[in-house]
Amino acid sequence: MARTAEPMLTAQALRKSFTLHLRGGVTLPVLEGNDLTVAAGECVGLLGPSGVGKSTLLRCLYGNYRPQAGRIRVRHDGAMVDLVGAPPYLLLAVRRRTIGYVSQFLRVIPRIGALDLVIERALAFTPSEEEARIRAMTMLTALNLPARLWALPPATFSGGEQQRVNLARVLVGDYPILLLDEPTAALDQQNRDAAIELIGQRVRSGAAAVGIFHDADARRRLTDRGVELVPARETA
Repeated sequence: MARTAEPMLTAQALRKSFTLHLRGGVTLPVLEGNDLTVAAGECVGLLGPSGVGKSTLLRCLYGNYRPQAGRIRVRHDGAMVDLVGAPPYLLLAVRRRTIGYVSQFLRVIPRIGALDLVIERALAFTPSEEEARIRAMTMLTALNLPARLWALPPATFSGGEQQRVNLARVLVGDYPILLLDEPTAALDQQNRDAAIELIGQRVRSGAAAVGIFHDADARRRLTDRGVELVPARETA
């Protein structure tokens, strides 16, 4: 895959812990001192055993979790901005136009049809509603979601169908940065191949991607390199 020297995302000295208030205020350290740099046109896989903090790191990069220390800088509208401590308006703008996040679970407004959910994301990248509709239909077709399901709310779908809507909502946009948390989970071989090809196209066209790939075939086909996360030290 093509790689350029331009950094799109950097994370430095991240530290993240959780306080368990229902367990007497016990502090659970998850991330400590992890660094990451991802260039345009590069896909980096996060490595390490279960519990080391891979999904937590992705959520920090997306702004769902705020680290207690460290910096997260992303290239947004031509400038590097720090997401740690960023005001809500900036974080929302970054999520709308710069970072696309495929989580393990689809969380959407109930009763909204799958096609409309994808169109809503596409509208951030085109001023034309008709163009957004064409983009959405093209992406759902590429991910093999039957047209008979497009008007239905994804809450009624199987896990694999929901994951394809999840992917479509991100891949329909021209996000410069992709965060991928097991993007091929729950997919059969045919749909896994389709998802891998579409993600690969986005990376080859210049997107910077960070992912968790428990699927060894997806990891082999998509990632340029891996980054092993450092386990946080247990507190006394």
